Amino acid sequence: MKATIQPDFLVHDIAGEQVLIGCGEQINFSKMLMLNETSAYLIRTLQEQPATDECLAQRLAENYDVTPEEALKDVQDLLRQLEEQGVVVLE
Repeated sequence: MKATIQPDFLVHDIAGEQVLIGCGEQINFSKMLMLNETSAYLIRTLQEQPATDECLAQRLAENYDVTPEEALKDVQDLLRQLEEQGVVVLE
């Protein structure tokens, strides 16, 4: 599956925490998503360009202490959650 992040979402550093927030016409601060380090890394990767879950998992496994299999499962879980929140589009 290929993921594309919606352009109205940005990762911000707020008080030392990584937060995903919509910056479109209707900002809703009650819908901010707190991110852990790996989620922020993956979202920033998607902001550079759309990517497949396999490509994201490979980058995650290369940069963090996780097996490729664990990385793929984690990436797929994250992408599904972000899709439900309207942050990414999966094709």
